[in-house]
Amino acid sequence: MNKPIDPIKVRQARQGKPVLAILAVSMVLAIIAGGVLWGIITEETGSSMADGASLSLQHSTPDAPSTL
Repeated sequence: MNKPIDPIKVRQARQGKPVLAILAVSMVLAIIAGGVLWGIITEETGSSMADGASLSLQHSTPDAPSTL
């Protein structure tokens, strides 16, 4: 008869591999890549969320004539 196979020896991956560390590093790299892409997109369009917020805070002086 065949000898039973040890399930630990036939595993494909090494035991004790830090899967959580690999996931954390890949998440950090994905966030960095997203930030770089966000910077490229906002640079090309010339707008960002900060530009929109600053436009809403600007007020005209009451002495200036209206140009509607």
